[in-house]
Parts: sequence; C-alpha cells; structure tokens
Amino acid sequence: MFVPYLLLAAPALAAALFWGSWGWVAAAVAIAVIEHVALQRSQRFSSRIWRTVGVGRRSQRARVAEGAYVLSAVAGVAVLIASILGVD
Repeated sequence: MFVPYLLLAAPALAAALFWGSWGWVAAAVAIAVIEHVALQRSQRFSSRIWRTVGVGRRSQRARVAEGAYVLSAVAGVAVLIASILGVD
C-alpha cells in the first residue's frame, strides 16, 4: 500500500522542482490531483468488489477509475523524470 502513495508523491516533487516554470507546475499539480482522485475511487471500488463478490468481475466504472490511475501515475513519473533532467 506504500507504492501508490510514493507514486502520488512523484508529481508533487516534480512541481517543487519545476518551481518558477508555471506551466510545468500547473501540469504537475493537475496530474497529482487526477492521480489522487483516481486512487481514491480505485480503492473504494476495489474494496467494495472484494467485499461483495470476491474475485468476481469488476464494473466498468471500476475499470475506468483504475485505468485513470495507471495513466496518471505514468504521467506523474514522466513529469518527475522531466523535472530531474531539467526540461523547461
């Protein structure tokens, strides 16, 4: 359960490293917000599904939330790498 929050810290750290380049800061903050919301929805849906049907099928809404989380996590790591490399 530690890894999702570590991935959530990536765009926040990127925003701090990009400080002064406001377009990049806004993008990193937006990615962090999307990732946080998707993580919360993904956890809620996953826990409900595991509780009610066990290993059964996931709903379409749960798949969308998990997909949004994966995409935003990848974007967050990409923004962090860009900030470390000094892309402006």
